Amino acid sequence: MTIHRWTILFGLLLVAIGVGGYYVTGAEHHTALIPAVLGVAMFVCGVVAAQGTMRMLAMHVAALIGVIGFFGPLITIFNDVENTSAMLSKGFTSALCLMFVLMCINSFLEARRARKAGKNTEEDDEDLIGEDEKLNTDIQDEQDSLS
Repeated sequence: MTIHRWTILFGLLLVAIGVGGYYVTGAEHHTALIPAVLGVAMFVCGVVAAQGTMRMLAMHVAALIGVIGFFGPLITIFNDVENTSAMLSKGFTSALCLMFVLMCINSFLEARRARKAGKNTEEDDEDLIGEDEKLNTDIQDEQDSLS
């Protein structure tokens, strides 16, 4: 599974944590929806990355959201010790975001190694297809001008 699909999955999981935490607390604390906001942003980054044109930018933004999603709840996890659902929500959010950031780092390193080795990544394949189409149209234009 490619990293943009993982991004969409992690985004949906964060939305589930946020919405679940909101309703477990009795729909009183709107701050319980913070993981859902991070999840929606991550989901959007995954969808944009799936389009292919801005894959690198979208994945770097998603990784940044993951870093924020890791450190934000981690800093405040022990401020509200008596509220077990808040601690669980913050813990799950931090854990999911840490896993996602580690997966992103691995994916970024693999892409760099593939680029250095001269292998075609998905982005390179799309670029090559565009060059082939341009080459074919140039050849066709020359043939049309000769006839």
